[in-house]
Amino acid sequence: MRPLGTWVVIGALALIGLFAARDALRGDEAPASSPAVQRLEKRRNPPPAIATPPLIAENERLAAGLQALGAGGVLYLTDTNCRRYLLGLPALLWTTAQGLPGPDCPGAGRPVVSERSGLTAEQVGAETIEVSSEIWSFRFPGFSPTFKPGGTLTYVRDGRVYEWTSACPAGAATVTFRGLREIDRCPRQVRGVPPLVQELVWSGENDFAVIAGPPGVRSLLVKRDGRASSLFKSVGASLSGLVASPHGRYFGARVAGSMFVFDSRRPGNLALPSGAELSTAVTWSPDERFTALASKSSVYVYPGDRPGRAVRLPLTAIELDWR
Repeated sequence: MRPLGTWVVIGALALIGLFAARDALRGDEAPASSPAVQRLEKRRNPPPAIATPPLIAENERLAAGLQALGAGGVLYLTDTNCRRYLLGLPALLWTTAQGLPGPDCPGAGRPVVSERSGLTAEQVGAETIEVSSEIWSFRFPGFSPTFKPGGTLTYVRDGRVYEWTSACPAGAATVTFRGLREIDRCPRQVRGVPPLVQELVWSGENDFAVIAGPPGVRSLLVKRDGRASSLFKSVGASLSGLVASPHGRYFGARVAGSMFVFDSRRPGNLALPSGAELSTAVTWSPDERFTALASKSSVYVYPGDRPGRAVRLPLTAIELDWR
């Protein structure tokens, strides 16, 4: 019989042999925890690139053009990757180092917000709206939610416009809206609005613009200072994407996918800057003196009634806002 120490040595040699066989089967592969493998994993799964604002060619010349126009404020641009950047005018200085989440990611409905009531409303289904605050939410049937300037929520159902009013008759079924205050409300049809409404925006407590009409024959109708008028009629082409300027003088809507601009004071669409005929988004300065229009590869900034004076910025945007 061999001494115990001999068996210990034999066992150790066998264990070393097993480890050597394992390393031979692995070949040149480095251990999982080695720096070489860590570098390989980083190459396979690189960290997400940090989104930075795009460079603006001829920045100084374009800034001088905006300065000559008198355009100022902050332009919010959302790019095709749903990143939003803030651009200071007229100096064309980016006020954010990285892109913020944009409001219009594909497939997501854009919520509308009322600072007066502390409520948010969002289209969460084809004909379902959710109104909510930080502590409360409620869903109901309808589409095209929007708030009046005073904070009353309105919506469209079966081609008619309704509002969640606090002036409920005795015995009416109510819902307690919990925003900045708790208010019992009930739905009520809004009078004086044309039938077959598809989209609605409010420019005052009683002033509005709607897209209405049967499929294939849609009209842009406005009511301003108690007077109703038709600005545009589309036959055979889609009419959608209704937006309004801050004080309700101008409106924008997509005709067959291209953004048109309208003045509530006269019928027909307004002339656009040369090259901006296939635009996708529009916004206005807070005082409504200037329009910003986004096309496929450019953003045009110009006085609302003088498109020939437009300053063309080499930027891409699918959504615009101006503050």
